Amino acid sequence: MSNIFWSLLVILMIFGRLVEGLEGIPSSDESLDDLVSAGVSENAAAGIVKFDRKLQEPFEMEKTDPEGAKELEQVLHEEFNEYIDSLSEDDQAAYQKYIKNLHPN
Repeated sequence: MSNIFWSLLVILMIFGRLVEGLEGIPSSDESLDDLVSAGVSENAAAGIVKFDRKLQEPFEMEKTDPEGAKELEQVLHEEFNEYIDSLSEDDQAAYQKYIKNLHPN
């Protein structure tokens, strides 16, 4: 899949989590459990959760350093795309399914 598609999925996942519940962003353990339940291996899920947390940093920086936030976001998306591309086909498929279930539209 193209890097643009993966980036879009990550952004949708983060925004979806922010909008989904009144509880806010799920904990790392909840995210990890959700990914593993969706069929992503535990090691791959741990890496995804790690990036998910890192990808929140630009949103926090946005208020004080919009340009720096944009640059950081681009770097993190590239790193995330490389990580996803390095996963096994089974993990990639399970992750795609997980994302589709989060955003069925």
